[in-house]
Amino acid sequence: MKNEAATESSLDAIAAIFAAMGQPSRLQIVRLLLSAYPEGLPAGEIQKELNISASTLSHHLDKLRQVGILTAVKDRQWIWYRVQSSKLRHLIDFLFEECCTRNHVVAVADLELPDGESDNSEGSCCD
Repeated sequence: MKNEAATESSLDAIAAIFAAMGQPSRLQIVRLLLSAYPEGLPAGEIQKELNISASTLSHHLDKLRQVGILTAVKDRQWIWYRVQSSKLRHLIDFLFEECCTRNHVVAVADLELPDGESDNSEGSCCD
C-alpha cells in the first residue's frame, strides 16, 4: 500500500507540473529559459523578450517555480530564473518509462506464413 501511495503522489506531482506548463505563456517562458540554459535570465529580460506585463509574468514565474520547473536566485536588485533541467528530464523519463512494454513483437522466424510470403518488419518499437 505504501508504494501505491508514493506512486499516486508522484503522479499528482507530475500532473501538477504538466498543468502548470499547460498555458502558452508558461511554455514560452520555459523555452526561453532553456535557450539561456544554464545561466538563466533576469525577470526583466524575460518580460522584455516575451512582451508580458510585470504582474502577469510574476504570476507565471511563481506558478512554474512552485512546481519546481524554475528556480529563482536574487542577485543584487535582479531575480534570475533558471530551468531545472533535472525536473524536465524527469518528465520526459516519466513519459517514456513504459515505452514498448506492451509491444509483443513476434520474430519473423516464429510467424507461420504460407510459403513464399515474408515479413520485412524489424521488430523494434521505439525507433
